[in-house]
Amino acid sequence: MKHKLWIPTLALSLLLSPPAQAHDELVGQTPAEGQVVSAGIVDIRLEFSGELISLEDGSGNEISIVGPEGQTIYSGCLPTEGKFGLISADLDQVGRHTITWRAVSSDGHPISGTFGFEIENSSGYASDPNFAYPDCASEPNLIMQQPDYYWLLWLSLGLAAAVVFFFLRPKKRPDISQ
Repeated sequence: MKHKLWIPTLALSLLLSPPAQAHDELVGQTPAEGQVVSAGIVDIRLEFSGELISLEDGSGNEISIVGPEGQTIYSGCLPTEGKFGLISADLDQVGRHTITWRAVSSDGHPISGTFGFEIENSSGYASDPNFAYPDCASEPNLIMQQPDYYWLLWLSLGLAAAVVFFFLRPKKRPDISQ
């Protein structure tokens, strides 16, 4: 009889449990989406909910800056400090610039996103062609492929079902009427 209490207890615990927060996320960025910024050295700052992991070869935390005409201004590593990704860019072209980023969150999973901001150049600022962007150990790959681990989910659900069946199956009772 006591085995039959497992089912309602399990169902109740699943209903009342809080949802899992699996990955860190971007919580702030500078410049903000759609913000208008003056031409010059622009500090791009990404703030995450957890500390980022920096891989030994410099890969994993990456950023791409694309100008208003679709030309890549910078594509490479994103220097990190704790919960922040920080990079400076020398921008002089008027129009919308698009930032695409990818980072390795504190739980080891890659997270990514895109945002844009506007550059205005009323002073006639011209960017330095020798502006020093960070050196990266490897080429960035901002097109992410998520690994397919659904088979592991189904395997674990099947295993859990087998365990539940084993403990809840009817037991043969000895016939004592003879």
